[in-house]
Formats: sequence, structure tokens, C-alpha cells
Amino acid sequence: MDTGSHYNYENKIIVFKKETRPSQRFEIYKKYGLAVDKNFRRLKIVVCRAKRPEVFSLLSEEPWIESVEEDVSVNIQVIPESVKVYSLRGQEIPWGVQKLKAPECWQSFSGEEIRVGVIDTGVDANHPDLKDNVKELTGTYKKNLISDDNGHGSHVSGTIAALNNDIGVVGVAPKAKIISVKAFDKNGSGQLSGILEAIDWCISSRVDVINMSFGIPNDSNALKRTIQEAYDNGIVLVAAAGNTGKKDGVLFPAKYEEVIAVTACDRRGTFAPFSSQGKEVDFIAPGVDVLSCYNDGGYVLMSGTSMACPHVSGACALILSKKRLKPSEVKEVLARTARSLGYSKEKQGAGFIDVKRALTLID
Repeated sequence: MDTGSHYNYENKIIVFKKETRPSQRFEIYKKYGLAVDKNFRRLKIVVCRAKRPEVFSLLSEEPWIESVEEDVSVNIQVIPESVKVYSLRGQEIPWGVQKLKAPECWQSFSGEEIRVGVIDTGVDANHPDLKDNVKELTGTYKKNLISDDNGHGSHVSGTIAALNNDIGVVGVAPKAKIISVKAFDKNGSGQLSGILEAIDWCISSRVDVINMSFGIPNDSNALKRTIQEAYDNGIVLVAAAGNTGKKDGVLFPAKYEEVIAVTACDRRGTFAPFSSQGKEVDFIAPGVDVLSCYNDGGYVLMSGTSMACPHVSGACALILSKKRLKPSEVKEVLARTARSLGYSKEKQGAGFIDVKRALTLID
């Protein structure tokens, strides 16, 4: 793989048609003088650079190529000014975890053996409330960087699976396994190519759920194909609807049909004004002043659809620890047992999750 410095132009993502053979793809690289940085073989997608930038406009004319895309920036969905340090004595069950009725399920089901892929800013693997549940760590942002230098990934992981251990907080599924993929830098910014790599890695690692507390405003063939592949592999996909505060403002990947899109509410059940709305919304979940883990062993309150998303991922882990359902079946059982908060479908989807009711519906 050539990554020589003589290729100074921006990376582009090439999506080949699914029927292309490796020899045909290699012919394209050779013909146009492309340097391949990342090759997602199962997806027929590559990230590459060219000696001459005008080459990319010619590529889209090739019959074997579906699209050529920019490697756009992707951002986590937290409200930056919402972060507040919180000091705990003993253990506290966060309000959101209680409202989902998760504690009422733990005696029978608490996410045992369920692997949740968290594509985020990394995780504090030494956090006393997380360390026993963090099972795998990798990074697509920088290969040698896997720990959380932002705090967001640790917060999301805590909502999903903080330990029930008499300290700090408890997650929705306190025995689920966290599979952490760091795809974002310390400012919560990443690249689409890193997201593709993270999802591809999660498929290979056989995760059961992927939590995606991030989003982009525009559609992407590469992202859609990668999401479809994960879904076809039986992975439950959950994403933040976004913090645009706009109607028809749901971000990708939440906007895809294969993904469970989550908006945010506060502890009174009031729709969070920052939350994106749209016909693609599936559920509403706790996303205002959510208490969870932070890097360096700490705890903070945070707000955003980033915080609502892992409540639903944790609920999916609880369901899967009772019965291994298909992604569509998980979504259906949650929808049939959700309760309305009195908002339109564009704001709340099927409503607020009641994981206890959902579990009673599963044989």
C-alpha cells in the first residue's frame, strides 16, 4: 500500500459497484495513479489519494464506480455548554435509567454477553465504573490512540453499561460488554472514512449493537452501504437524531431506515428544543442533564441527542440478553411497548421506551 508523501491531495472515498472484481478495481488504481489509504474489501469501498486532483472528476465516468465522495467531517451530538462536573457519594441510578424501568429488569436480565460497539471519542478503560465491562479497544482516528481524551465516549459508555457496583452510576445494561472504537479527536470531530472503518471493524468483531452518537447532514453512498452491511449482519443500529433543533433535521446515519433514530427529552418528559425532528424518528429518550461517567474516572452531566441514543442502545442490549432477535424485531418490540409523551411522531417516534414492558412481550 503506497502512502507516499508525493500524494498531497485530499482523500476521496470511492464506492465501487457491488459486482466489481478485485482485478477491475486494481485496474482503476493503476490507470489513474491512485494511492489507496484504506480498503474496505467486503464493502467494495476505498479511501484514496491522487497525484492530480482533476483525476477524481474523471473517475465518476468509469462504469465500475458508483460514486466518488468527499471525506467529510463528522461530529458528536452533545451540547458543549451542557457539561457540568458532578460529585457523587456512593452510587446513584441516573434519572434516565430509572425512567426506562431498567432497574426493574436487572434481576432477570442485565445485558449479559451482549457486545455493544461504541463508535465515539474512546473510553476511559480504567474508570472504576467501566473497566470490568470494557472488552475491546481500537481506534480509527489515529491507530495508537484508543483512550478517551474528550469524555463523551466514556459518558455514552456509562449510560449503556456502567457497573452496578455500589459506586458512581449504573448503566441501562450493567453487564453488557463495551467494544470501544475511537473515531473522533479530543474536540469530538472525526472523518467519514474513520466512521466507515469503525463500522466495518464492529462487523468483523461481531458486535450485537452499535451506538452512534454522531451525525452528518448529507447523505453518503459509502455510509449507506456500510450501514446496510451491518444491518444485514444482524447488528442493531442506534443513532442520535441530531441537535439541529429543526423540523426535517434528522442527521445521517439516524435518517436511514435500518437505524433506530433517537430524539431527546428532559426528566419531565418535555421534548428538548435542541433535538432534530423528522418522520424518521423512532423513539424519544433521556437527553437533558444526563449523569454518567467521564474521562479520568470522573462523572458529569451532559445534554444532547448523543445522551439519548445510548439509553436506547442499552435497552436493546437488555432485550437481546433475553432473546437474540433480528434488528427489525428489536425495534418492533420497543415500538409496541413505548408510551406516548403527547408529541407528534416527528418529535417522539413511537414514544418513550419502557424496557420492562418490552421484555414481558418477548417469549
